[in-house]
Formats: sequence, C-alpha cells, structure tokens
Amino acid sequence: MVNLYFYVVTPLLSFIGGFFSYILTLKIVWDQSMSGGDMKAVLFWGGIAFFLVATPIYLGIIYFIDKRCTKIIGLLYPIGCILVFFIPTFFITLSFGSVNPFSPEAMLFHSFFITSGLIFGLCSWGCKRIKAISVI
Repeated sequence: MVNLYFYVVTPLLSFIGGFFSYILTLKIVWDQSMSGGDMKAVLFWGGIAFFLVATPIYLGIIYFIDKRCTKIIGLLYPIGCILVFFIPTFFITLSFGSVNPFSPEAMLFHSFFITSGLIFGLCSWGCKRIKAISVI
C-alpha cells in the first residue's frame, strides 16, 4: 500500500499542487486569470514535463538520498526535489523556442516545479516514515 502512495498518489498530489501554484502565481504577480485554452495548454505541457522529466528525476533524487544519507532526510528530500526546478522548465521553454530562464512564462513554470518538488519531497518522506513504522 505504501508503494501505491509513493508511486501514484505522491506524483499526482505534487502535480496538482504545482498547477495550483502556477495559477496562484499568475493571479498574484501578474493579476491575470487563466482561460480554458491556456489551462489546457498548461496542463498538457506541464503534465508532459512533470511526468516524463521531473518525476523520474525526483525518484532518482530520493533514491540517491536514501543510499547516501541516513540523517535529516526529511529536509533533504524536499530540498533535493526543489533544486531541479529549472530542468523541466528548460524543456518546456525550449519547446516554444526560448531558453530564457527569466521570462514570465518560465517564472510561472518555476513556481509550478518548485511547489511540486516541495510536495513530492514531503510526501516521499511521509511515505518512507509510514513504511518504517509499519515494519516495526
């Protein structure tokens, strides 16, 4: 059951959290709302980048931290997942012909992937704690 949470629920929760962060950043920083076509594009491109690029990287980071560290993993998981926010954003902006990491669109996707990395790291830590407790 813990594997279901780790491999299915955690990525879905972090994707949803990242999407809401995108919408919130769009509203707070640029005072704009998202229309239907824009929402579909963000969900499509964000979903592709998230599930094909970010999720494997997040899982690799969790695996690397598990192999190298035994202390403060509750802090290392979120920080490690947050620090790779620029990689999926790079692939999204590159697909539209831009590599400017400071463009307004890139900044929106930065908020998306920073938030999703935070949620992924925290949920992963929670799943590992549940698994450790259930073994005892």
